[in-house]
Amino acid sequence: MADKAFDVDPDVLRTQGHAFVNIGTEFAKAAKKLKDDLEGLGKPWEDADFGAVFDTIYTPIRDGMFESMDSLGERLEDIGDKLQGMARTYAASDEQGVHVVSSIQRPAI
Repeated sequence: MADKAFDVDPDVLRTQGHAFVNIGTEFAKAAKKLKDDLEGLGKPWEDADFGAVFDTIYTPIRDGMFESMDSLGERLEDIGDKLQGMARTYAASDEQGVHVVSSIQRPAI
């Protein structure tokens, strides 16, 4: 395992974190618009012969979809926040490492 390493670029984490926050925010806006549009339509199937059966099937699925979409938007934003937090942590760790290495007395040659 000692020969395997990876590089972390805090700027990339920060940028991608910001992107995830934006994606989550835009997704939440789109989900709200969809919900508002569907609710604005009402129940146009009410007077149809199959209206009651359709409503029994459609309404719980629609409500579950809305709940899932709200949750997804929040989770995407949370991923973005955590990526930005990781960027801060890595940057602070790198800075601390520089200070530690700089403070070590070098032997006189």
